[in-house]
Amino acid sequence: MNPQSNLKDKWILITGASKGLGKEMVLLFAQAGANLILTARSSELLDELKARVSADGRQCVTIAGDLRDSAVLASVISIGLEKQLDILVNNAGVVDITKLEGVSDERVDEVIELNLTIPIKLTKGVIEMFKTRKRGVIVNVNSAGGKKPVPDHTIYCASKYGFNGFAEALKLEIKGFGIRIVNVCPGKMATELFTAADREMDTEAFIDPREVAEGVLYMLEMSPKCSHAELNVDRMS
Repeated sequence: MNPQSNLKDKWILITGASKGLGKEMVLLFAQAGANLILTARSSELLDELKARVSADGRQCVTIAGDLRDSAVLASVISIGLEKQLDILVNNAGVVDITKLEGVSDERVDEVIELNLTIPIKLTKGVIEMFKTRKRGVIVNVNSAGGKKPVPDHTIYCASKYGFNGFAEALKLEIKGFGIRIVNVCPGKMATELFTAADREMDTEAFIDPREVAEGVLYMLEMSPKCSHAELNVDRMS
């Protein structure tokens, strides 16, 4: 642990914490001395992570469940307020790779809710506390698909473009309150998201989520003098 880390003893909430980029951020932030609130659907994977975080001497609270369940979402926000959250990491999300005419209405709702509506509700749940304290950081894990259109990712891109629009508008709304927004837009990462979307892909050339997590950690270690930050990382080929 780096005793000079800006994350030491800070409380960080990470959604989608059990796999991929979320898991890598959990491990790095714990090593930097942060305390963690973790949420994901798998209680088993969260328990494994909690054991690793606790072994680093850090506090860790886990909430297993689907954030689309209003009770789960309310519980996550409540714990964040109770712990006086310092950093919110909106990481949970899904990928959809389907032509528009092939996407069911139910899937449209699911993608928009997980990638856009839930991050908005989580941010809304803690923003008053951040404003009152005049400090806090919101990390939005977006996507290169929120910056440029991708064929057959129509609904996914719509959700991520909306997420970018939300962040840009919020920056104007929180001006003068000492709150920082970190926008993270990676290209395709070597994670389980594609399998979850029923798309088997060769991820050999995809970005290692550990590298993206290290980039996020670097930006969080910047002093409070630094304003909003953005990390754009795409594949070389």
